[in-house]
Amino acid sequence: MPYSTPPKDPLRLVCLTTDNELHEKLEQALEAYGSAVRLEMTDPKSPDTDIIADADALLCGSLPDALRASARNLKWVQFWSAGVDGKLSPALFVDGVQVTTASGIHAAACSEHVLALLLAFARGLPQSFAAQQARDWSARRAISEALFELEGKTVGIVGAGAIGQAVGVRCQAFGMRTIGLCRDVSKPTPGMDVTLPHLQYHDLILASDAVVLALPLTPDTRMMFGEDEVEIMRKDAYVINIGRGGLVDETWLLKALQNRWIAGAGLDVFVDEPLPADSPFWSLPNCIITPHTGGNTPLYWPRFARLVGEQTARYLKGEPLANVVDPALGY
Repeated sequence: MPYSTPPKDPLRLVCLTTDNELHEKLEQALEAYGSAVRLEMTDPKSPDTDIIADADALLCGSLPDALRASARNLKWVQFWSAGVDGKLSPALFVDGVQVTTASGIHAAACSEHVLALLLAFARGLPQSFAAQQARDWSARRAISEALFELEGKTVGIVGAGAIGQAVGVRCQAFGMRTIGLCRDVSKPTPGMDVTLPHLQYHDLILASDAVVLALPLTPDTRMMFGEDEVEIMRKDAYVINIGRGGLVDETWLLKALQNRWIAGAGLDVFVDEPLPADSPFWSLPNCIITPHTGGNTPLYWPRFARLVGEQTARYLKGEPLANVVDPALGY
């Protein structure tokens, strides 16, 4: 039904894309607000500056400073990404503009991706795929000797936000014990059997059969998995990176994999993307690479549009927005 008390002037939402699917989903999500909301689209490569100038809110993947400067009435920026590393220019927050992310819409896809990587290692899928290509049934014995079960294992989840919690819930369903690392251990954290503060990061690694990196890239988290972490990680343990490539010191991870200091790694993200064809990571037998597809899902735009609809309701009612970025924290 229409929004009950529309403001005198409509909320002008401008989406920086020409994607027809997103436009359609947004129109559906905002239909209930009637004349209280006006949705417009413009091509970010050649934006309509008049539309931008009058926008109350911008929906975007990124917002260059020049474009931000032309948005004179801007009050709210809604990114359609969960991670905003490299996007948080100080100019973005001028005049008290609220900046929000799409945190949470990747949770199902990313957590399923993590489980897929863990299961691939546990059930020897890379070796089975290689044997299939070679039509080699004799690989059965070698593959079988390396198999293990997830049940009873401990997974350490570094970053107990929406994605980390979703990973925890799914790992618990497989009978795994979950330890989550989070900034505020007093907050409820579904999916975690135990929560630890950041000061106990190494305790988490020491206790884990698998370490999952599922946190944003900030100055404080950059290269947080490196030499010290490799040294204390168990030789039979795995690391999964579903967050950002910059969380890992790739020089030390490469050494760890080449020398079998750890059992293996499942990597969806890298510092340099696309990963260069001559990168030694490609040929490591104990490394599974996916080309930054962990968060990809056909439900991405429908979920984002639903989030925009929910955020718009909060905005019109004067309620706090969800997923507000703290510029001091970088997320």
